Amino acid sequence: MAATQYGISFDALPPLNELEALWRDLELRAPDASFFNSWSWIGCWLELLPDQFERRLLKAVSGGRVVGLGVLVRNTRKLGGMPFCTAWHLHAAGDPIYNGAMVEHNDFLLDGQHGDALREALVKRWADCVGAGQELHLPGLEGHGYSAEVSGNLERHDEQRMSYAIALEPVRAHKLDFTPLVSGHARRFIRRSIKEYQTLGPIEVTVAVDVEQALSFFDKMVALHQDRWAALGEDGSFKSEFRFQLHRLVIARQLARGEIQMLRVRAGERDVGYLYSFIRGKRLYVYQSGFDYTVLEKHGRPGLVTHTLAVQHNAALGFDVYDLMAGESQYKSTISTVHETLTWSVWRKPAIRFAVERQLRSAVGSYRRWRAARVDKASGPAQEEARQAAEEA
Repeated sequence: MAATQYGISFDALPPLNELEALWRDLELRAPDASFFNSWSWIGCWLELLPDQFERRLLKAVSGGRVVGLGVLVRNTRKLGGMPFCTAWHLHAAGDPIYNGAMVEHNDFLLDGQHGDALREALVKRWADCVGAGQELHLPGLEGHGYSAEVSGNLERHDEQRMSYAIALEPVRAHKLDFTPLVSGHARRFIRRSIKEYQTLGPIEVTVAVDVEQALSFFDKMVALHQDRWAALGEDGSFKSEFRFQLHRLVIARQLARGEIQMLRVRAGERDVGYLYSFIRGKRLYVYQSGFDYTVLEKHGRPGLVTHTLAVQHNAALGFDVYDLMAGESQYKSTISTVHETLTWSVWRKPAIRFAVERQLRSAVGSYRRWRAARVDKASGPAQEEARQAAEEA
């Protein structure tokens, strides 16, 4: 379908109750939409997002029906601590505090009968409405992002990140035993750890059945999560009060809709770990976790054990994908059986400021490489002397 066959508006957001009706109606015709494109997520995020963020709605109509929706949030990107350009973000705030989560499997919400032609029309409408020197940020797109036809003559920068998942059909094929699907080294760790935890009592997997229990699990998970990251000198994902309250709202609103899973693994009377996941169709997005590393003095692998038992539990429930999401980590590479690619795209309307920025970044990169080479050259003789002294000692 040609782009000219769409009627597209780029206006201030309507009242949230009106937008919800539009969004949920279109969701019924958008079978490929992820949880991060659902009103269950976006509606809660918009409800709590501070008024300081300007938000606009891209809406496409064809044949009298809404066939495309996307919320863009306006922010200012800084360079060297100074305001540099206006940046618009698809289903994100462009601020790590107010994003609520790292958005993945992102997209415009599209009627299933429409694709890149509609994406192209939506992007073109944005470009026609904003001034020169502005950016469009498209975080967490699936695969290698949108096609070149969609971006048109906009300058484009793509960053790919690896995402990890576990296919659950092979777990069912192994009679709900996940361990044959990982390396022998990991398998030994998991089995030994499970035996150690069993010395404390029976190991139980419990999924919260009501909001009160789910929020109790969530609060305990957050405490374990924050304690672990504080011990490592980091902030953790829930230091932000906005993020903490947002996820409590998502759980309270969407648990009864079958879109949230709060899972606990316990050995005897001791909590081993908690997992907080979103549900969309037969895909489970394992968003966050909290593990107790103090339960066992040695051989305790609370993360591996909790994930293993959760994988087996959810395979039995009939899920197809256990999505560990993007980001590099040792445990993901250890237990994942599927690797996917997600793309963070930034598209820019051509402007002199961006050409200057590229030149500055190139010059800074060249200087840093030159400086590193000088340091390596200067330290070479000293390192050789130290090596020789060590050999003679």
